[in-house]
Amino acid sequence: MKIEPTKELLGSALIALCQAQPFEKITVKDLTEFAKVNRQTFYYHYHDKQELLQDVYYRDCLFYMDQDLTLDNWEEQALKMLKAIYQRQGFYRQTFFTSHDVLMTQFTSLLERQFLNLFTLLDQERGLLAEDKAFYAGFFAYGCSGVLRKWITENYPESPIEVAAKLFRLAKDVEFFAFRLYDGYQN
Repeated sequence: MKIEPTKELLGSALIALCQAQPFEKITVKDLTEFAKVNRQTFYYHYHDKQELLQDVYYRDCLFYMDQDLTLDNWEEQALKMLKAIYQRQGFYRQTFFTSHDVLMTQFTSLLERQFLNLFTLLDQERGLLAEDKAFYAGFFAYGCSGVLRKWITENYPESPIEVAAKLFRLAKDVEFFAFRLYDGYQN
């Protein structure tokens, strides 16, 4: 993923500053001084530091889940995202506790869209209503968000691969049982 140099500087500044002080205490002035850019440059790219945080989350980890997801690559992409979070676990815990809605809203929205695409791909016979697919996508997106929230707030009790494997098994089990249920209706 190609990142504009100024955005990279500001993102790196945010990550570095969060190692030394809470996110809510970091000012735009702190960020611009650390990144050695002027204040107007910051506002050219971001409305506020929340928007910068959202951009950092996306570029650092969430973009892995914004690919063409299938059941075959779901575990691999989830693992990449979880590893990225785990590598900067201090940053994610610190910012999560002060601005958890930024990560959760972005993650849930992204996954909801991806699950909707997955359900559409799996529904070869077009047996699901659009509103049912939307409900299922929301259900699973919020469930995965809850898993991510718990993992971060409990200080990463499992490795990224353990969490990714559980999420993958869930997806595979849903596919398996959905197929059995559908097959049962056909007979």
